[in-house]
Amino acid sequence: MVVHSHYPLGEPRVEREARAALEAGYDVSVICLGSRGEPSGETLDGVAVTRLPIAHVRGAPPSRVAFEYVAFSIMAAAAVLRILRTRNIDVVYVHAPPDFLIVTALIPRLLRKRVVLDIHDLSPHMFDARFGGGGLASLVQRCLRIVEVGASAVADRVVTVHGQYRDELVSDGVPERKISVVMNSPDPAVLDRARIAPRPSSSAFTLAYHGTVNHWYGVDLIIEAVARLDQRIPDVRALILGEGDALLPVERLAEAYGLGERVEFSRRYLPQSEALRRVAGAGCGVIPNRSSRLNRFALSSKLLEYVSLEIPVVVANLETLAAHFDSDEVTFFEPGDADSLAEAIAWVAEHPAEAREKARRARLRAEAYSWSESRARLLEALSGRRLSA
Repeated sequence: MVVHSHYPLGEPRVEREARAALEAGYDVSVICLGSRGEPSGETLDGVAVTRLPIAHVRGAPPSRVAFEYVAFSIMAAAAVLRILRTRNIDVVYVHAPPDFLIVTALIPRLLRKRVVLDIHDLSPHMFDARFGGGGLASLVQRCLRIVEVGASAVADRVVTVHGQYRDELVSDGVPERKISVVMNSPDPAVLDRARIAPRPSSSAFTLAYHGTVNHWYGVDLIIEAVARLDQRIPDVRALILGEGDALLPVERLAEAYGLGERVEFSRRYLPQSEALRRVAGAGCGVIPNRSSRLNRFALSSKLLEYVSLEIPVVVANLETLAAHFDSDEVTFFEPGDADSLAEAIAWVAEHPAEAREKARRARLRAEAYSWSESRARLLEALSGRRLSA
């Protein structure tokens, strides 16, 4: 597996898929980013991890991002070849974006090794979210779409996270027969450990968010909502577990509102099992995504985790989120609107019985998105067996 990210922190999808492959009998190696203080190589829970000396710079300009991606791709390709010289490789599994990371699999592909491309997010949408418009934006996005289709052509199988992304890939020119949907469904074993963890004895009403902290995910709106609810819900708190480009501005916003004692930040990614244990006792999970091209198609893994833990969830009313859960299962608010978010949170806090019933219905709905089905499709993609549906 090759991923332009850190492993395992911040990449529960990669960790979950690596574990599934390991359990199915594969020897699994992960090639990923490294950072100061991390060993360049180690074995974690049976997975051999190789970390490359490439620093990820959050909030960097496009030129720095391009340098980082290209440098990582070259070094990762060399790391794949080093593995290939010492032992057989059956599958090269490339996590994207960036889609041109598929170059790491080109020589193995020529040697008739199986290649799987796992598209977590569509690169044109990611570019739009990070850098917005501009004179060259449309040209760059067209180029990214061409790379996406070319990378998919190299792969034997393309994996993506839900049906809406599959449809977008098909409209871009990727053959539907090559695409498998492996959802970001939580692993039941990890959920079970979170469920049995001790719950906090505090009576505070805690809002939970865990994951990447950036502008388009709207974490600052949680701070705005807490400030608005300070008098209405005197014991409201927020738990924000993660890191990202917007972490410092969000922390400063909390300080400006005088919420230092009401908002807890981890300031780093936590292992998935620890993050779920921390949020399991929350009164409400929040999916505060702003309206954007990227978020139109985003299906938050946090949403599936909160729902599976039967935590009432307040969710931005965006297309893909609303396609997977109804208003009698989660509580929607208008994207980007802190007042609407505050009202939705207040409803959950002031109607606990109804909110718990919504959470129960959402958990039943989520059974259709179970990890067992996605795991089966993942193993089919790895083995090359034809999908039955």
